[in-house]
Amino acid sequence: MINRKAFPRLVLILVIALAACRRAEVEQGPIAAATATATPRSTPLPPVPTAIPPGTDDNPIRMLINPARTVTDAQTTRFEEALQAESDLVVDVSVVDRYAEALAALCDSSPTNVVVAWLDGVTYEAATAQNCGEPVMQVLHGRGSSASSGDVGQIVVIRQGFSQVSSLAGRTFCRLGVDDYYGWLVPSLIMRVNGVDPVQDLKAVVDYDSRNALIEALIDGDCDAIGMSESAFEDLRDSQKEELKSIVSTPALPFAILVYPLSLPLGERIRLDNALQGLAADSEGRSVMQALLEQDSLVRVSRDDFEELTNFLSRTRLDFAQLGN
Repeated sequence: MINRKAFPRLVLILVIALAACRRAEVEQGPIAAATATATPRSTPLPPVPTAIPPGTDDNPIRMLINPARTVTDAQTTRFEEALQAESDLVVDVSVVDRYAEALAALCDSSPTNVVVAWLDGVTYEAATAQNCGEPVMQVLHGRGSSASSGDVGQIVVIRQGFSQVSSLAGRTFCRLGVDDYYGWLVPSLIMRVNGVDPVQDLKAVVDYDSRNALIEALIDGDCDAIGMSESAFEDLRDSQKEELKSIVSTPALPFAILVYPLSLPLGERIRLDNALQGLAADSEGRSVMQALLEQDSLVRVSRDDFEELTNFLSRTRLDFAQLGN
């Protein structure tokens, strides 16, 4: 029998014990059951497309030329075939009407669209200013000690006329046309070097249909000045030369310069170099090339070879990078 006096104490012990058990159950909380983890499996990556090297059927090297005379499709094809036989490269030779077209394509070169271009001196300067490539080869005219890499530009007046380029301001300049290289482009550069703006400062610019008519107009006093290359001046009749004089000359302006883009790999560059040199050294190959380049031979070049040209053009204060756009 439970003692009455001890009963309250026993109830208190039971209450404390039950409370302790309930707290233990709450603190324990639910037990998370372990789940199975999936085993990772490797998934193959899609294949990386293989880059097609330039100079193949699927990625030919494009060579752009602005010839001085009309070129037939047959002449272009013979040049392509000769290059492929020498280099084992597929080269697509294309003729363009303006050096600006060749420059734009050169500057747009990529590994899947490699363009090499033959440029004149002024367009080469624009290519250099835009960092579109580097010169590797140049056309030479003549043989041996008489070989020349360029021709000199001149402004010519009558012998009794003025002697300073600055005197052209307010006078009439005559030419064969706006695209006449030695007759207008080069004289325009000479004028800028000497402080004359060919657009604003001249009284008039008059076009003639032939060089002989141009010369006669100068002698007759219908023109105050004309532009021509040094070699063209030397080819004039003695009677004409006696009436005329050159008042200023440029450095030798280079004949066609071959420029490679940075996207042309070294291996293909060497093969194309050697093929061109091989053709130039062979009588039959030289004849095939002359139809497009009018070269007597080719010479390897670097940027240092055009330092005099660069110095002359820099004195015009023209932005050749902007001119190339």
